[in-house]
Amino acid sequence: MTTTPQGTSAISDDQIFHMTAFARGQLSGPDFEQWLLKQDGLQNALGDELHWSLLSAPYGDRDEVWRLRQLLGTALERLKTCECATVDDIAAISTWGDFDYAKFFGTFDKIIVYGVKKWWLYISKCRCCGSVWLVSSDSRIYDQFFIKRIDEATLSEARAGKWPKDFLTYEDVLSTGRKLCTPPRFCDPMAHGLQFTVEDLLAERPAITSLKIAHLLGLSEQHAAQLVEKVTTLGVDTIP
Repeated sequence: MTTTPQGTSAISDDQIFHMTAFARGQLSGPDFEQWLLKQDGLQNALGDELHWSLLSAPYGDRDEVWRLRQLLGTALERLKTCECATVDDIAAISTWGDFDYAKFFGTFDKIIVYGVKKWWLYISKCRCCGSVWLVSSDSRIYDQFFIKRIDEATLSEARAGKWPKDFLTYEDVLSTGRKLCTPPRFCDPMAHGLQFTVEDLLAERPAITSLKIAHLLGLSEQHAAQLVEKVTTLGVDTIP
């Protein structure tokens, strides 16, 4: 896919991705410089002044690198028609913060919902670039949307009922969260979100261990064992 704002030359998603990574500080100055020197077609998109500044910058100068990150970030906001090219193929989108779910999902249309059995799972498609995303939501533990870019063939299979394996279990959703995010800390050790999550994990895989649950939720094994005992012996507390 390419992004082609009115009055500019086409710019690829890969170019948007690398420039965004540099602007956010996720790509070092020297690595960005090496990548930039191999690129064609950016001069018209970025403008002569910014393009030359990027090409001629002393990337060992921390202050200059900071200045260029700011300038490039501002320029990218004008170039982008959506946010798809700025994130990895598997990513976490926070429900809060500067880069939040409303900003990312604003160009999305939800096209397939798995259903009640897997309430967290659906597929969306971007109206601007046509990217297709497998989406899972977790509002109990990580407060994140976990997304994976998929192709049209995978979308067709999902329409026919054969969903991709990613996020197909709630355990996999939480496992993705554990890889991509820092587990939260709960003031209430028996919070309803923890109880409902443990209940669902046990229903999904009765043999799951307290140690595994502890890892998924970022808890101690003792805390996880207490939750398992509470859920299996007394049931989940009724929300007042």
